[in-house]
Amino acid sequence: MRLRGPPSIAVVVLAYLALCACDDGSTTRGSLTWTWRYTGVGPDGAPITARGVLRTDRDPDGDGWYAIESIEGQRNGVRITGLYPAGQAIPGNVDPANGAPFAGDNLLRQSGAAHTPQLDENGLQFSLGDGTYSNVFFASFREPPTYLEFHSVPPFPEGVVPPNSELPGTFSAEVRVLGE
Repeated sequence: MRLRGPPSIAVVVLAYLALCACDDGSTTRGSLTWTWRYTGVGPDGAPITARGVLRTDRDPDGDGWYAIESIEGQRNGVRITGLYPAGQAIPGNVDPANGAPFAGDNLLRQSGAAHTPQLDENGLQFSLGDGTYSNVFFASFREPPTYLEFHSVPPFPEGVVPPNSELPGTFSAEVRVLGE
């Protein structure tokens, strides 16, 4: 028996489910999914641990940078509520000497050769559920170069003054693969 006409809803649903079953977990609607982690030591000597999931575009630019589209995770048990817009500075992340904001760009690249940072000098920036913000970036201007986290806390004074902090740490991110 031959059927004519548009496919039934059941056929469409089955086709959709089959496509979803083929997903390896590394992509979401054309995005790459990465696991990431940042660790450091706070101004009080307590550990700083932030980790979660990043989603980027699938195609890096000519220099190998992927644009971060979204972020999920926690920093010291506080939920990350979202990515702070590229081209803007998180509150308080301002050079107090001249008032110039330190705007993040939310770019990421795969780890490669030694001393090749995964974040640039502008970094990854996000908001947290407790009303604070963080910008993790690579400080190539330091000797030796290292990752830093600028963490801004209300009332968001300008620069690295309490309650804000800017402390060294480590950052890593890897594309999530099948089975993870």
